[in-house]
Amino acid sequence: MPFYLLLSAFTIWMAVEAVRRGQAGSWLWIILFFGPLGAAVYFFSEYLDHPWRWGAAAGRKVTADEVRRAQADAKRLDTAATWSHLASLLRVRKEFAKAAEAAGKALERDPKGRDARYELGLALLGTGRPADAVPHLREVVATDRFFDTGDALFALAEAEKASGDLPSARADFEELSGRSGRPEILYSLAEVQARLGDREGAAQSLRRIVEEADLVPGYLQRNVKPWVRKARRALK
Repeated sequence: MPFYLLLSAFTIWMAVEAVRRGQAGSWLWIILFFGPLGAAVYFFSEYLDHPWRWGAAAGRKVTADEVRRAQADAKRLDTAATWSHLASLLRVRKEFAKAAEAAGKALERDPKGRDARYELGLALLGTGRPADAVPHLREVVATDRFFDTGDALFALAEAEKASGDLPSARADFEELSGRSGRPEILYSLAEVQARLGDREGAAQSLRRIVEEADLVPGYLQRNVKPWVRKARRALK
């Protein structure tokens, strides 16, 4: 296939993804105006997010000095926002127990704070307490199923899967797969489908990972290849 056709197909795919994920207002015009370049920026920024990099501090390295400053701000100002920010930084550093503690303090100061509740849910999931994370993440998703560009729903589905609520996890993963072709979503969906006895559904989800990987530009293939390898192994 000619290279320009691949670029066109990739641009169309990313435009569809932006609409599916409820981001038509923020990303679609960038993709359409800048074409393949805008599509690549969208793909790198949104499509390849790792689950533990959700939230406000996603996508960057958090230093110990940043954490110290955030701790000082939280103790000095003692607001829900400062404690929630500290929780986000700690979570990105995978200090999940400390993140849960900070998020809990944020909720004490503002029980209706959605960002703080989201941080608490993610931190609890990170500490290996998915059943405790579910009600917090479910409450966040109930207010906005596209919260954090859909990653709140992804976190909820992962927590449901890990806590054994497979029917709920399947429903949420299926909703996500209708919006996005992110391989981690499709692979988790396949795992749940297989555990529920739907081997054909699981195979379809795995094949979709392999097939849609062909649309990814070469310089981004390294991010997708691990999922493709896992999908192919599971299909054997």
